[in-house]
Amino acid sequence: MKTKITYLLLILPLLTFAQGPWEFNTSGSVEGFVAGSAGELTTASAASTLTQSGTDLKVDFATGQTKSPVISNPNAAINADNMNFIEIRLKNVGTATYLRVGPNTGLNYASFVISSNDVEYKTYVVDVTAWSGAAVGISLFFKLNNGQSGGANYKPTSAEYMLIDYIRPLVSVVSPEVNTFNFDTTTENFTVLTRAIAVQATESLRGTLKINCTTVAPTNTKVALSALLSHVEGTNKYAHITLKNNSTNTLFQLNGKASGVATAFNPIQTYTISDTDFKTYDFDLSNWDNGYQFPELNFAVKDTWLATSTYLKDDIVISSNSTYKNLTGVNTANAPKADIVATTLAATPANWILVGTEGVLLDLTGFVYIDSIVFDTTLSTADFGNANTTISLFPNPANDVLNISSSNSISNIEVYDMQGRNVASNHNDSNVNVAALGKGAYIVKVVQENGSVIAKQFIKE
Repeated sequence: MKTKITYLLLILPLLTFAQGPWEFNTSGSVEGFVAGSAGELTTASAASTLTQSGTDLKVDFATGQTKSPVISNPNAAINADNMNFIEIRLKNVGTATYLRVGPNTGLNYASFVISSNDVEYKTYVVDVTAWSGAAVGISLFFKLNNGQSGGANYKPTSAEYMLIDYIRPLVSVVSPEVNTFNFDTTTENFTVLTRAIAVQATESLRGTLKINCTTVAPTNTKVALSALLSHVEGTNKYAHITLKNNSTNTLFQLNGKASGVATAFNPIQTYTISDTDFKTYDFDLSNWDNGYQFPELNFAVKDTWLATSTYLKDDIVISSNSTYKNLTGVNTANAPKADIVATTLAATPANWILVGTEGVLLDLTGFVYIDSIVFDTTLSTADFGNANTTISLFPNPANDVLNISSSNSISNIEVYDMQGRNVASNHNDSNVNVAALGKGAYIVKVVQENGSVIAKQFIKE
């Protein structure tokens, strides 16, 4: 079962508790937790010192260690067969940036990014549905975020510590529905990262989700919506993503579930590289499942290898972000990388040889800037070469009427609250009445006559 990874910083969704949590409220009690370095999970050592402090478990990290510190409770007796999530509230007064949570036995770690040098407590919720067993322990590995699933060693050189307020096993988490994403101020819960960095940033006066690859690897860069923070309703069968691709990566896909299986959907338009302006890409999601969807943005270099093609000797192809040369004039049914592995194990000559460093094709310096993502029931037919597809909102904050300035005629305006519910609309006009809306943040989706779809956030006073 695939493990989902995420963190929750500000607002918790509805949570249902499993067995009793570790609250660390009893003076002098660390509630069964011990400290050690990786490989020393069940015995205390000098790698860290654990004490009960106020209502927290205080972890003082020792300096001069050769391994990342870890704390564990081998006798936690968590019923992993009935528990799916773990909630951890902590204050990181140090420089660790990555936390791995494991079941003490096996390798089903759940890993997530944490903030460093905190001035306040933050709450993280981890999906541990991959764990199994009726009575398993728990281990917390403190690491550094390097864009890879294992993280890098965290070895503090000066006194650092972490305060853990509680650790709670949970049965389930219910997330709100959101179908329109605007990145004016935050990453809007696109926080599940694989070989990627995704931050909120301004590009060409637009609030965007700024993405780039962090690691040379034979696999793709992925940025996904947190399953614990929000979801997209699968009855929306089209997606419209406005972005500027300043990288040279040639593959862009939106991944979702179809018949319960992770499936890649390609944009209807041709994905361009080294863009000078933003373009909108439409996705036909007719085949994806109704109900909860957690879209994943997938970036890579497009494969040129085809399973059905016949290659000549010395032909060079791209497969999984790597370059391969054909040695025999034969193309097996497997991809070149799989062919090399299979034939090496069989001690027979391979049909392919790797001729470039795996992952070298990934653009590690260029960025993709995503201005908006809209999921709805309308297939857009935008003029994707038209640079004049931006809009401006005024006044913002708005009180009674929100005006929209656009160089193209507007065919439809829809306003959504932050739960993705349509709360106001107008047609063939340049404004929308928002007087009846409560105070707070909203998303306005503007459909122009050229078919382009733009979504922006505004504040209702």
